[in-house]
Amino acid sequence: MKAVILILAVIVLTGCASTGKDVIRTVNTAQMIESLSRAGVEESVANCARDWFDPSNRGSSCNR
Repeated sequence: MKAVILILAVIVLTGCASTGKDVIRTVNTAQMIESLSRAGVEESVANCARDWFDPSNRGSSCNR
């Protein structure tokens, strides 16, 4: 009986606070994190660093 109450409490507390969009956003974020590579992250950081030092170059969308 305690397990059922605990499960219901978890569902009510977490399920009511999230919408369908939140769930989809979380799943998409998890999938994107899985597909990251070291080379891609290094390139993104390098592009953002170029934007920091050259404000007229806003091609990497880091500072939006």
